[in-house]
Amino acid sequence: MTDRLLPNWIEAYMAYTAESESPDEYHKWVALSTIAGAIRRRAFFDMGYFLLYTNLYCVLVGPAGRCKKSTAMRIGRELLANVPEANFTSDSTTRERLILDLAQTYKDGHSSMTAYSTEFASLLTSSGMDMVVFLTDIYDSPLEWTHRTKMGGTNKIKAPYLNLLGATTPDWIAKAMPLDTVGVGLTSRVIFTYQDTPRIRDPFPTLSKSQQELKKLLAADLQMMTTIQGQYTLSPNAKQTYETWYKERTLDPNVSGDPRLAGYYERKPMHILKIAMLIAASKGDDPVIELVHLQDTFKLLALVEEKMPKVFSAVGKNPLTYDIEQVLGAIVAHPGIEYSDLLRMFKHSIRKEELDEVLQMLVLSNYIKPPVPGTTGTQYYPLDV
Repeated sequence: MTDRLLPNWIEAYMAYTAESESPDEYHKWVALSTIAGAIRRRAFFDMGYFLLYTNLYCVLVGPAGRCKKSTAMRIGRELLANVPEANFTSDSTTRERLILDLAQTYKDGHSSMTAYSTEFASLLTSSGMDMVVFLTDIYDSPLEWTHRTKMGGTNKIKAPYLNLLGATTPDWIAKAMPLDTVGVGLTSRVIFTYQDTPRIRDPFPTLSKSQQELKKLLAADLQMMTTIQGQYTLSPNAKQTYETWYKERTLDPNVSGDPRLAGYYERKPMHILKIAMLIAASKGDDPVIELVHLQDTFKLLALVEEKMPKVFSAVGKNPLTYDIEQVLGAIVAHPGIEYSDLLRMFKHSIRKEELDEVLQMLVLSNYIKPPVPGTTGTQYYPLDV
């Protein structure tokens, strides 16, 4: 056991990043991913038929440039980069390169690596469905992953552990992920954190002396986390709470009612245990998930789940799905907006006939009121105005 310098690494990380414009939720998930990168394939929860490791697939989602997704990621990456035991793959990579990088990290009985992708959609499309299949397979950290190459050779990764942190926008998810891949396979393994409102901060942030000192303490404690190893267990109270929750969710796991989130909710029990282990690790080396760790996990996921449907708002068979969301957003933001203004606003992405179809669908779906004549043209209002 080691003597920590900070009583709660995640809380200290939030204090250190307090001057960043990126939303709180981004920083919390970057913090969790950073801890997972430091622990590597050394700690686990015994699920009987398999071992559950602490690696996460986290993707920050939001409008392009608005919430500083890449900035939030870089803060965590910089801290993890100071940990000699941590391994990284390049931001832009193919499946073949990712396989090679992961295989070459083998040391002390495991191949552990953290992948950062500020353009998650580009990572998915770099090798097509082959990348999606690989990320899906490797997530569960099998004892060994084997792949036969086109040239007749064999790629092997011994005891893989891939921790992934990415960023993207809802429209890129719609383009990169076919409808039939959403809710199953890879997407059910990803924690998508959606935010569209940055924190209001100084455009030229200055870190206080205490924040500068926090950075040193965070780096030191993160290094200490590399010594965590072995099996995590649930305390009696935590186990009872988890079992009660697990049984209650059995009949209706997908409480959102959104079929695109069905896979996530089916896999939610595993997400809970992974995150609870990381929260426990943020507070000390004792490999026990206490009730408070479990409660923190439930709260954290509840915040994510509230906005998760927005991640897939542009995904669907209807090619105008994304445009419908954008036009509705414009009408809600500008009640009484005129048709001519909508034409100008979306002239680069929607043809006139498509805009007419979008407006008609919004009216028929009771999202907006029927058009009304204005002083200079037809006007549109949201339904609740």
